[in-house]
Amino acid sequence: MAITLEQLKDELSVVATMTKSKTEFQTECLLEVVNNEWKVNAIESGRTSYSKLEYSVGKKYIKANQFRVHADGSFSNNGVFMFIDKESGACYKPASFKAPAKGIRFQIEQLVDNPEIVDPYGSFLYVR
Repeated sequence: MAITLEQLKDELSVVATMTKSKTEFQTECLLEVVNNEWKVNAIESGRTSYSKLEYSVGKKYIKANQFRVHADGSFSNNGVFMFIDKESGACYKPASFKAPAKGIRFQIEQLVDNPEIVDPYGSFLYVR
């Protein structure tokens, strides 16, 4: 029995999902919800560009980067949006491109449960 390319891609996707940590999976879910919301809001408001988040996994942290997507399909990098500790799920405001600021701002579970907290400006990460 021959396997199609689509079936192989589906199988690889399942395997990749199973190898992700809980924190990475939660981060991916949060970013998907937030990205969809921000895009819909931009379209409904008639704006020609919107913010989008993507993540990369490092040794200790998951780094969420923010991009600005323009109407012509081009994008510009706006920098690091937040850091998420891979082990604990603690979310931090960035101090620089390479390191988070001191002080936990949220747990990833809190943001997944309440994605409306996350705004494109990162204001939710500032200490109140």
